[in-house]
Amino acid sequence: MSRQGLGPVTRSAAASGFGVEFAAGPGNNVQRKAALQTGKRVAGGEPKYVDAAAGSKKNRAAFEDITNRGESQPPSRKEHICKPNETSTAYTYSLAHTNQVGIVSDVLQAQLRHNGSAGAAHMDTELCSPGAQRAWKDIDALEQEDQLACSEYINDIMHHLFQAETRRRPSTTYMETLQRDINATMRGILVDWLVEVAQEYKLVSDTLYIAVGFIDRYLSAREVVRAKLQLVGVACMLIAAKYEEIYAPQIEEFCYITDNTYSREEILAMEHEILGLLQFELTVPNAKVFSRRFIKAAAADESAAAADGRLECLVSYLTELTLPEYAALGFLPSQIAASATLLANFTLGRPAWTLTLQHYTGYTPAELKPCTILIHHLFLNARRSSMPAICDKYASPKYVCVSAVGTPEQLPEWLFQF
Repeated sequence: MSRQGLGPVTRSAAASGFGVEFAAGPGNNVQRKAALQTGKRVAGGEPKYVDAAAGSKKNRAAFEDITNRGESQPPSRKEHICKPNETSTAYTYSLAHTNQVGIVSDVLQAQLRHNGSAGAAHMDTELCSPGAQRAWKDIDALEQEDQLACSEYINDIMHHLFQAETRRRPSTTYMETLQRDINATMRGILVDWLVEVAQEYKLVSDTLYIAVGFIDRYLSAREVVRAKLQLVGVACMLIAAKYEEIYAPQIEEFCYITDNTYSREEILAMEHEILGLLQFELTVPNAKVFSRRFIKAAAADESAAAADGRLECLVSYLTELTLPEYAALGFLPSQIAASATLLANFTLGRPAWTLTLQHYTGYTPAELKPCTILIHHLFLNARRSSMPAICDKYASPKYVCVSAVGTPEQLPEWLFQF
Protein backbone atom coordinates (compact mmCIF):
# COMPACT_ATOMS: atom_id res chain seq x y z
CA MET A 1 0.00 0.00 0.00
CA SER A 2 1.56 3.27 -1.06
CA ARG A 3 1.90 6.24 1.26
CA GLN A 4 1.52 9.88 0.38
CA GLY A 5 4.87 11.56 0.00
CA LEU A 6 6.68 8.24 -0.02
CA GLY A 7 7.48 8.69 3.64
CA PRO A 8 9.27 6.03 5.67
CA VAL A 9 7.55 3.45 7.84
CA THR A 10 8.27 5.17 11.12
CA ARG A 11 6.22 5.21 14.27
CA SER A 12 4.90 8.63 13.32
CA ALA A 13 4.32 7.93 9.63
CA ALA A 14 2.78 4.50 10.11
CA ALA A 15 1.26 5.31 13.53
CA SER A 16 2.37 1.95 14.77
CA GLY A 17 2.60 2.91 18.43
CA PHE A 18 5.83 1.64 19.96
CA GLY A 19 6.89 3.35 23.19
CA VAL A 20 6.88 7.14 22.83
CA GLU A 21 5.93 8.96 19.65
CA PHE A 22 8.80 9.69 17.28
CA ALA A 23 9.44 12.75 15.22
CA ALA A 24 9.06 12.45 11.47
CA GLY A 25 11.99 10.84 9.69
CA PRO A 26 14.03 12.14 6.74
CA GLY A 27 12.41 12.98 3.44
CA ASN A 28 11.97 11.33 0.08
CA ASN A 29 15.63 11.43 -0.97
CA VAL A 30 16.61 9.06 1.83
CA GLN A 31 14.03 6.47 0.86
CA ARG A 32 15.01 6.65 -2.79
CA LYS A 33 18.63 6.18 -1.75
CA ALA A 34 17.55 3.15 0.29
CA ALA A 35 15.70 1.80 -2.74
CA LEU A 36 18.85 2.09 -4.84
CA GLN A 37 20.84 0.23 -2.20
CA THR A 38 18.46 -2.72 -2.16
CA GLY A 39 17.51 -2.77 -5.81
CA LYS A 40 13.83 -2.41 -4.88
CA ARG A 41 11.27 0.06 -6.14
CA VAL A 42 10.09 2.90 -3.97
CA ALA A 43 6.63 2.73 -2.50
CA GLY A 44 5.10 4.65 -5.42
CA GLY A 45 5.07 1.48 -7.50
CA GLU A 46 2.41 -0.20 -5.38
CA PRO A 47 -1.17 -0.43 -6.70
CA LYS A 48 -3.37 2.32 -5.37
CA TYR A 49 -6.98 2.24 -4.21
CA VAL A 50 -9.42 4.88 -3.14
CA ASP A 51 -9.61 5.53 0.57
CA ALA A 52 -12.59 7.41 1.95
CA ALA A 53 -10.26 8.87 4.55
CA ALA A 54 -7.54 9.71 2.03
CA GLY A 55 -4.88 11.98 3.36
CA SER A 56 -5.68 11.27 6.99
CA LYS A 57 -3.25 9.46 9.22
CA LYS A 58 -4.17 6.42 11.24
CA ASN A 59 -4.48 7.24 14.93
CA ARG A 60 -3.13 4.50 17.09
CA ALA A 61 -2.24 4.70 20.76
CA ALA A 62 1.37 4.67 21.84
CA PHE A 63 2.87 1.28 22.62
CA GLU A 64 2.84 1.93 26.36
CA ASP A 65 -0.81 2.97 26.30
CA ILE A 66 -2.34 -0.19 24.84
CA THR A 67 -1.66 -2.53 27.75
CA ASN A 68 -5.31 -2.60 28.81
CA ARG A 69 -6.83 -1.96 25.41
CA GLY A 70 -9.06 -4.68 23.95
CA GLU A 71 -8.53 -6.04 20.46
CA SER A 72 -12.16 -5.36 19.61
CA GLN A 73 -11.83 -1.59 20.14
CA PRO A 74 -12.77 0.11 16.85
CA PRO A 75 -9.96 2.07 15.18
CA SER A 76 -10.19 5.81 14.67
CA ARG A 77 -10.65 5.71 10.91
CA LYS A 78 -13.37 5.53 8.28
CA GLU A 79 -14.09 2.36 6.37
CA HIS A 80 -12.97 2.77 2.76
CA ILE A 81 -14.64 -0.16 1.06
CA CYS A 82 -17.82 -1.28 2.74
CA LYS A 83 -19.61 -1.05 6.04
CA PRO A 84 -18.53 -3.74 8.50
CA ASN A 85 -20.94 -6.03 10.23
CA GLU A 86 -22.36 -4.47 13.37
CA THR A 87 -22.44 -7.71 15.31
CA SER A 88 -20.32 -10.80 15.38
CA THR A 89 -20.55 -14.23 16.85
CA ALA A 90 -19.40 -14.74 20.40
CA TYR A 91 -16.06 -16.47 20.43
CA THR A 92 -14.20 -18.27 23.16
CA TYR A 93 -10.99 -20.18 22.82
CA SER A 94 -8.54 -21.66 25.29
CA LEU A 95 -5.06 -22.91 24.56
CA ALA A 96 -3.76 -26.23 25.76
CA HIS A 97 -0.82 -26.05 28.13
CA THR A 98 2.71 -26.34 26.78
CA ASN A 99 5.49 -27.05 29.24
CA GLN A 100 8.54 -26.09 27.21
CA VAL A 101 9.73 -24.73 23.89
CA GLY A 102 9.75 -27.22 21.06
CA ILE A 103 7.02 -29.40 22.56
CA VAL A 104 3.68 -29.06 20.84
CA SER A 105 0.62 -28.54 23.02
CA ASP A 106 -1.84 -31.31 23.80
CA VAL A 107 -4.37 -29.86 21.38
CA LEU A 108 -2.05 -30.92 18.56
CA GLN A 109 -1.24 -34.44 19.67
CA ALA A 110 -3.97 -36.01 17.55
CA GLN A 111 -2.62 -34.23 14.51
CA LEU A 112 0.92 -35.34 15.33
CA ARG A 113 -0.27 -38.92 15.34
CA HIS A 114 -2.08 -38.24 12.10
CA ASN A 115 1.05 -36.89 10.43
CA GLY A 116 3.10 -39.70 11.86
CA SER A 117 0.87 -42.25 10.17
CA ALA A 118 -0.21 -42.27 6.54
CA GLY A 119 -2.26 -39.07 6.75
CA ALA A 120 -1.43 -36.50 4.12
CA ALA A 121 2.19 -37.54 4.00
CA HIS A 122 1.97 -40.40 1.50
CA MET A 123 -1.51 -39.94 0.13
CA ASP A 124 -0.26 -39.15 -3.37
CA THR A 125 1.41 -42.54 -3.59
CA GLU A 126 -1.76 -44.50 -2.87
CA LEU A 127 -2.68 -46.99 -5.60
CA CYS A 128 -6.19 -47.68 -6.72
CA SER A 129 -7.45 -51.20 -7.24
CA PRO A 130 -7.41 -52.43 -10.85
CA GLY A 131 -10.21 -50.84 -12.84
CA ALA A 132 -11.16 -48.49 -10.00
CA GLN A 133 -11.39 -44.75 -10.56
CA ARG A 134 -9.76 -42.28 -8.22
CA ALA A 135 -12.14 -40.10 -6.26
CA TRP A 136 -9.57 -37.29 -6.09
CA LYS A 137 -7.77 -35.46 -8.88
CA ASP A 138 -4.04 -35.57 -9.46
CA ILE A 139 -3.10 -31.90 -9.37
CA ASP A 140 0.43 -32.62 -10.63
CA ALA A 141 -0.53 -34.68 -13.68
CA LEU A 142 -0.16 -31.79 -16.11
CA GLU A 143 3.24 -30.75 -14.77
CA GLN A 144 5.20 -33.95 -15.23
CA GLU A 145 7.37 -32.32 -17.91
CA ASP A 146 7.84 -29.06 -16.00
CA GLN A 147 11.14 -29.35 -14.15
CA LEU A 148 10.43 -26.21 -12.12
CA ALA A 149 7.28 -27.82 -10.72
CA CYS A 150 9.36 -30.59 -9.08
CA SER A 151 6.42 -32.96 -9.59
CA GLU A 152 8.76 -35.93 -9.34
CA TYR A 153 9.70 -34.96 -5.80
CA ILE A 154 6.58 -33.15 -4.60
CA ASN A 155 5.30 -36.10 -2.58
CA ASP A 156 8.58 -36.37 -0.68
CA ILE A 157 8.67 -32.61 -0.22
CA MET A 158 5.17 -32.49 1.26
CA HIS A 159 5.88 -35.48 3.45
CA HIS A 160 8.90 -33.66 4.84
CA LEU A 161 6.91 -30.45 5.39
CA PHE A 162 4.16 -32.23 7.32
CA GLN A 163 6.80 -33.81 9.55
CA ALA A 164 8.93 -30.68 9.93
CA GLU A 165 6.05 -28.43 11.02
CA THR A 166 5.79 -30.35 14.28
CA ARG A 167 9.40 -29.58 15.19
CA ARG A 168 10.92 -26.32 16.44
CA ARG A 169 7.51 -25.08 17.53
CA PRO A 170 7.12 -21.99 19.74
CA SER A 171 5.39 -22.31 23.07
CA THR A 172 1.67 -21.61 22.99
CA THR A 173 1.69 -20.13 26.51
CA TYR A 174 4.84 -18.03 26.68
CA MET A 175 2.87 -14.86 27.38
CA GLU A 176 1.39 -16.45 30.50
CA THR A 177 4.41 -18.40 31.70
CA LEU A 178 7.45 -16.29 30.73
CA GLN A 179 6.71 -12.75 29.62
CA ARG A 180 5.91 -10.20 32.33
CA ASP A 181 6.29 -6.80 30.67
CA ILE A 182 4.62 -7.54 27.32
CA ASN A 183 1.32 -9.13 26.39
CA ALA A 184 -0.47 -10.62 23.38
CA THR A 185 -1.82 -7.24 22.28
CA MET A 186 1.68 -5.78 22.11
CA ARG A 187 2.80 -8.74 20.06
CA GLY A 188 -0.11 -8.11 17.71
CA ILE A 189 0.82 -4.44 17.29
CA LEU A 190 4.41 -5.44 16.52
CA VAL A 191 3.27 -7.87 13.81
CA ASP A 192 0.85 -5.27 12.46
CA TRP A 193 3.75 -2.83 12.10
CA LEU A 194 5.95 -5.46 10.44
CA VAL A 195 3.23 -5.98 7.83
CA GLU A 196 3.65 -2.32 6.86
CA VAL A 197 7.43 -2.64 6.91
CA ALA A 198 7.23 -5.61 4.55
CA GLN A 199 5.03 -3.61 2.19
CA GLU A 200 7.30 -0.57 2.31
CA TYR A 201 10.36 -2.53 1.26
CA LYS A 202 8.51 -4.83 -1.16
CA LEU A 203 9.33 -7.95 0.83
CA VAL A 204 7.62 -11.19 -0.14
CA SER A 205 4.96 -12.64 2.14
CA ASP A 206 7.20 -15.55 3.09
CA THR A 207 9.64 -13.13 4.73
CA LEU A 208 6.87 -11.83 6.99
CA TYR A 209 5.78 -15.34 8.01
CA ILE A 210 9.36 -16.39 8.69
CA ALA A 211 10.02 -13.27 10.78
CA VAL A 212 6.92 -13.81 12.94
CA GLY A 213 8.00 -17.41 13.48
CA PHE A 214 11.40 -16.24 14.69
CA ILE A 215 9.76 -13.73 17.04
CA ASP A 216 7.56 -16.36 18.66
CA ARG A 217 10.42 -18.84 19.05
CA TYR A 218 12.60 -16.16 20.64
CA LEU A 219 9.85 -14.92 22.98
CA SER A 220 9.23 -18.53 24.01
CA ALA A 221 12.71 -18.70 25.52
CA ARG A 222 13.72 -15.15 26.51
CA GLU A 223 11.92 -12.60 28.64
CA VAL A 224 11.73 -9.28 26.80
CA VAL A 225 10.83 -5.83 28.11
CA ARG A 226 8.52 -3.71 26.00
CA ALA A 227 11.28 -1.22 25.20
CA LYS A 228 13.16 -3.98 23.37
CA LEU A 229 10.20 -5.71 21.70
CA GLN A 230 10.49 -3.68 18.51
CA LEU A 231 14.22 -4.39 18.43
CA VAL A 232 13.44 -8.12 18.50
CA GLY A 233 10.95 -7.64 15.67
CA VAL A 234 13.35 -5.64 13.51
CA ALA A 235 16.19 -8.12 14.06
CA CYS A 236 13.92 -11.06 13.18
CA MET A 237 12.77 -9.28 10.03
CA LEU A 238 16.40 -8.66 9.09
CA ILE A 239 17.25 -12.34 9.53
CA ALA A 240 14.17 -13.41 7.57
CA ALA A 241 14.97 -11.00 4.74
CA LYS A 242 18.53 -12.31 4.50
CA TYR A 243 17.13 -15.83 4.42
CA GLU A 244 14.36 -15.31 1.85
CA GLU A 245 14.94 -12.18 -0.22
CA ILE A 246 17.20 -11.70 -3.23
CA TYR A 247 17.92 -8.12 -2.18
CA ALA A 248 17.48 -7.78 1.57
CA PRO A 249 17.21 -4.30 3.10
CA GLN A 250 20.39 -2.96 4.65
CA ILE A 251 20.73 -2.70 8.42
CA GLU A 252 20.75 1.08 8.09
CA GLU A 253 17.27 0.90 6.61
CA PHE A 254 15.97 -0.93 9.66
CA CYS A 255 17.51 1.79 11.83
CA TYR A 256 15.82 4.35 9.60
CA ILE A 257 12.31 2.89 9.83
CA THR A 258 12.52 3.04 13.62
CA ASP A 259 13.72 6.67 13.53
CA ASN A 260 17.08 5.46 14.81
CA THR A 261 15.64 4.24 18.08
CA TYR A 262 18.13 1.38 17.84
CA SER A 263 21.66 1.69 16.54
CA ARG A 264 23.29 -0.52 13.96
CA GLU A 265 25.29 -2.19 16.71
CA GLU A 266 22.17 -2.93 18.76
CA ILE A 267 20.44 -4.58 15.81
CA LEU A 268 23.52 -6.65 15.00
CA ALA A 269 23.85 -7.71 18.63
CA MET A 270 20.20 -8.77 18.76
CA GLU A 271 20.57 -10.61 15.46
CA HIS A 272 23.54 -12.50 16.91
CA GLU A 273 21.59 -13.37 20.07
CA ILE A 274 18.52 -14.58 18.16
CA LEU A 275 20.54 -16.75 15.79
CA GLY A 276 22.37 -18.26 18.73
CA LEU A 277 19.15 -19.03 20.56
CA LEU A 278 17.61 -20.58 17.44
CA GLN A 279 20.85 -22.50 16.89
CA PHE A 280 20.70 -21.31 13.27
CA GLU A 281 17.71 -23.61 12.66
CA LEU A 282 15.88 -21.22 10.37
CA THR A 283 14.03 -23.54 8.00
CA VAL A 284 10.58 -24.11 9.49
CA PRO A 285 7.41 -24.61 7.38
CA ASN A 286 4.80 -21.90 7.74
CA ALA A 287 1.16 -21.58 6.71
CA LYS A 288 2.07 -19.74 3.51
CA VAL A 289 4.02 -22.76 2.26
CA PHE A 290 1.08 -25.10 2.80
CA SER A 291 -1.51 -22.67 1.43
CA ARG A 292 0.07 -22.69 -2.02
CA ARG A 293 -0.38 -26.44 -2.28
CA PHE A 294 -3.89 -26.39 -0.85
CA ILE A 295 -5.03 -23.59 -3.18
CA LYS A 296 -3.86 -25.68 -6.10
CA ALA A 297 -5.87 -28.62 -4.78
CA ALA A 298 -8.95 -26.43 -4.26
CA ALA A 299 -8.79 -25.13 -7.83
CA ALA A 300 -8.38 -28.60 -9.34
CA ASP A 301 -12.07 -29.51 -9.21
CA GLU A 302 -13.28 -26.64 -11.39
CA SER A 303 -11.96 -25.74 -14.83
CA ALA A 304 -12.37 -22.00 -14.33
CA ALA A 305 -11.77 -21.98 -10.60
CA ALA A 306 -10.01 -18.94 -9.17
CA ALA A 307 -9.69 -17.42 -12.64
CA ASP A 308 -10.10 -13.97 -11.13
CA GLY A 309 -7.55 -14.66 -8.40
CA ARG A 310 -10.08 -14.22 -5.62
CA LEU A 311 -9.58 -17.66 -4.14
CA GLU A 312 -5.81 -17.32 -3.89
CA CYS A 313 -6.01 -13.79 -2.50
CA LEU A 314 -8.74 -14.64 0.00
CA VAL A 315 -6.87 -17.68 1.30
CA SER A 316 -3.74 -15.52 1.64
CA TYR A 317 -5.73 -12.85 3.47
CA LEU A 318 -7.36 -15.27 5.90
CA THR A 319 -4.04 -16.98 6.56
CA GLU A 320 -2.26 -13.69 7.17
CA LEU A 321 -4.95 -12.57 9.61
CA THR A 322 -3.70 -15.26 12.00
CA LEU A 323 -0.19 -13.76 12.21
CA PRO A 324 -1.00 -11.07 14.84
CA GLU A 325 -3.32 -13.47 16.68
CA TYR A 326 -1.58 -15.07 19.65
CA ALA A 327 -4.25 -17.79 19.93
CA ALA A 328 -3.32 -19.06 16.46
CA LEU A 329 -0.11 -20.52 17.92
CA GLY A 330 -2.28 -23.39 19.12
CA PHE A 331 -2.62 -24.71 15.57
CA LEU A 332 -0.14 -26.21 13.15
CA PRO A 333 0.64 -24.20 9.98
CA SER A 334 -1.00 -26.86 7.82
CA GLN A 335 -4.17 -26.62 9.92
CA ILE A 336 -4.28 -22.86 9.47
CA ALA A 337 -3.74 -23.13 5.71
CA ALA A 338 -6.37 -25.86 5.32
CA SER A 339 -8.89 -23.98 7.48
CA ALA A 340 -8.34 -20.77 5.49
CA THR A 341 -8.94 -22.71 2.27
CA LEU A 342 -12.14 -24.21 3.67
CA LEU A 343 -13.46 -20.83 4.79
CA ALA A 344 -12.45 -19.11 1.53
CA ASN A 345 -14.26 -21.71 -0.54
CA PHE A 346 -17.38 -21.32 1.59
CA THR A 347 -17.22 -17.52 1.47
CA LEU A 348 -16.92 -17.44 -2.32
CA GLY A 349 -19.78 -19.87 -2.80
CA ARG A 350 -17.56 -22.67 -4.02
CA PRO A 351 -17.66 -26.30 -2.82
CA ALA A 352 -16.25 -25.83 0.66
CA TRP A 353 -14.46 -29.18 0.82
CA THR A 354 -13.70 -31.86 -1.75
CA LEU A 355 -12.13 -35.29 -1.83
CA THR A 356 -9.15 -33.73 -3.59
CA LEU A 357 -8.65 -31.27 -0.74
CA GLN A 358 -9.05 -33.97 1.86
CA HIS A 359 -6.55 -36.09 -0.04
CA TYR A 360 -3.83 -33.45 -0.19
CA THR A 361 -4.36 -31.84 3.21
CA GLY A 362 -5.04 -35.01 5.19
CA TYR A 363 -7.74 -33.21 7.19
CA THR A 364 -11.48 -33.60 7.45
CA PRO A 365 -13.63 -30.48 7.99
CA ALA A 366 -14.47 -31.72 11.49
CA GLU A 367 -10.77 -31.70 12.39
CA LEU A 368 -10.49 -28.13 11.12
CA LYS A 369 -13.52 -26.78 12.99
CA PRO A 370 -11.72 -25.07 15.93
CA CYS A 371 -9.20 -23.37 13.65
CA THR A 372 -11.86 -22.37 11.12
CA ILE A 373 -13.95 -20.78 13.88
CA LEU A 374 -10.94 -18.74 14.99
CA ILE A 375 -10.18 -17.52 11.46
CA HIS A 376 -13.87 -16.73 10.87
CA HIS A 377 -13.86 -14.63 14.04
CA LEU A 378 -10.80 -12.71 12.81
CA PHE A 379 -12.40 -12.30 9.39
CA LEU A 380 -15.61 -10.86 10.84
CA ASN A 381 -13.79 -8.31 12.99
CA ALA A 382 -10.87 -7.41 10.70
CA ARG A 383 -12.30 -4.11 9.46
CA ARG A 384 -13.05 -3.02 13.03
CA SER A 385 -9.70 -4.13 14.39
CA SER A 386 -7.30 -1.71 16.05
CA MET A 387 -4.55 -3.42 14.02
CA PRO A 388 -5.68 -2.67 10.46
CA ALA A 389 -2.51 -3.19 8.40
CA ILE A 390 -3.48 -6.58 6.95
CA CYS A 391 -7.04 -5.49 6.16
CA ASP A 392 -5.76 -2.33 4.46
CA LYS A 393 -3.17 -4.32 2.54
CA TYR A 394 -5.77 -6.67 1.07
CA ALA A 395 -8.13 -3.79 0.25
CA SER A 396 -5.81 -3.03 -2.65
CA PRO A 397 -6.76 -4.02 -6.23
CA LYS A 398 -3.51 -5.95 -6.27
CA TYR A 399 -5.28 -8.43 -3.98
CA VAL A 400 -8.70 -8.07 -5.67
CA CYS A 401 -9.97 -6.13 -2.62
CA VAL A 402 -10.73 -9.40 -0.82
CA SER A 403 -10.78 -7.76 2.60
CA ALA A 404 -14.09 -6.19 1.54
CA VAL A 405 -15.70 -9.57 0.90
CA GLY A 406 -18.52 -10.31 3.32
CA THR A 407 -19.00 -13.52 5.28
CA PRO A 408 -21.99 -14.87 7.24
CA GLU A 409 -22.17 -14.09 10.93
CA GLN A 410 -22.51 -17.78 11.75
CA LEU A 411 -20.89 -20.80 10.14
CA PRO A 412 -23.42 -23.56 9.43
CA GLU A 413 -22.85 -26.88 11.14
CA TRP A 414 -23.04 -28.76 7.84
CA LEU A 415 -19.83 -27.03 6.79
CA PHE A 416 -17.90 -29.38 9.06
CA GLN A 417 -19.72 -32.52 8.01
CA PHE A 418 -18.17 -34.22 4.99
